[in-house]
Amino acid sequence: MRKRSYIWLKTSILKDYTTNLKYTIMHDLKAIYVKVKGTIKEHCKEYFVFEENIQKYPRSPKMTDLEVISLSITAECLQIDSENLLWSKLQTDYSELFPQLPHRTKFNKRRKRLVDILGGCIRNLSEILCAGTNSKILIIDSMPIPTCRLVREYNSKACRQSKFDEVLADKGINAIMGGWFIGYKFHLITTETGIYKEMMISSASVHDNYFLKLLDDNHTHLKQHELVGDRAYIGKAIQLSLFEDLEIKLNVPYRSNQKDFIKYEPEKKIIRKTIEVIFSQYCDEFNIKKNYAKRFEGLYTRIVTR
Repeated sequence: MRKRSYIWLKTSILKDYTTNLKYTIMHDLKAIYVKVKGTIKEHCKEYFVFEENIQKYPRSPKMTDLEVISLSITAECLQIDSENLLWSKLQTDYSELFPQLPHRTKFNKRRKRLVDILGGCIRNLSEILCAGTNSKILIIDSMPIPTCRLVREYNSKACRQSKFDEVLADKGINAIMGGWFIGYKFHLITTETGIYKEMMISSASVHDNYFLKLLDDNHTHLKQHELVGDRAYIGKAIQLSLFEDLEIKLNVPYRSNQKDFIKYEPEKKIIRKTIEVIFSQYCDEFNIKKNYAKRFEGLYTRIVTR
């Protein structure tokens, strides 16, 4: 009887505090948006030289390029993976903050066009965060990004049309996912504190070493560092090439059956856990494996924004 009376009392109290859905604010989006916009405007001003735009438009757009980038980052920070939900809430709860909201299709096209500028802004912020650290250790690893279920291997065309997709999703294998999957590989390089340094998205069938082969003189921000990875990056040719071109020392654990086996340093194992935590945050907080994109361009834009 006590339990029933408690439930009745609880439900009666909740009835007195009903929520009007029309005026319910989803997140503190305004504070985060203002913070993101101010940070990018302060530290990446070289990109937005035409009144918060990257170029001079014949007709002023409803939202500037800076506002488009800031809103994209804010939406990902708030874990909003549905553009339909985001746009409906912006029009109802935040109409004063965005009085001239463009059409969702135009916003998406501009966001995809600005993805290179967004990448440059992220690199600028990364350099600022790394300015106070003297560490020369970087971490590299990869994670799978599925685009469809394995049973739809022959039916799904998402990110698999050569006419539209720069990088095609294909079939790869991953031990964490328990076997084969259809999609991409997300390669990432961070500092030992988890600050972004470099990234690449490749097809699922591509070997992890492929990312290291693409590093060249354009990646001067990686020079004279020690790169810590797992056994997937074992290869004397790769180690020699990185050392000669970029003065990068590749540090990976040895296989137990190697002739020149050396026990791996326990400190390096602890350092490598940082990137595993980052991948967990990508999956749990930013829903990186939950994608609605049908083209590689849209998928790449969302990943860079995160």
